[in-house]
Amino acid sequence: MHKWLRCLILCVTALYLSSTCSPLELKVRELRATGSCTDHSHDQLDYECLQKLWDNYHIHRNQDGWSSCDTFLTEFGTDKYPASKKCLVYREKCEVKDNDKPCCKSVHCHLWLMGKTPTA
Repeated sequence: MHKWLRCLILCVTALYLSSTCSPLELKVRELRATGSCTDHSHDQLDYECLQKLWDNYHIHRNQDGWSSCDTFLTEFGTDKYPASKKCLVYREKCEVKDNDKPCCKSVHCHLWLMGKTPTA
């Protein structure tokens, strides 16, 4: 099969799939885009919300002088995550300290529980 034909098929398929969202799905995406992910505990969030927090926490909390979560990525190891009671330790530190690093650590841990890592 020619490369251009494969590309055309993939593009048409992607266009079709992106246009078949249900109204409910569109509403959920809209809510996520408007910051509703910050209204829930990290353990109640799905992958998309956790990734949005990872990418945008510092923007949402700009008035507090928060740094981007990517700033701390090299400092976060996962070796203690299995003993963290499903990230409860990090979630509580985020709630108590209300600070960028512990909150980013909590998001990182919850992504790890899902078998994911933050993406750029």
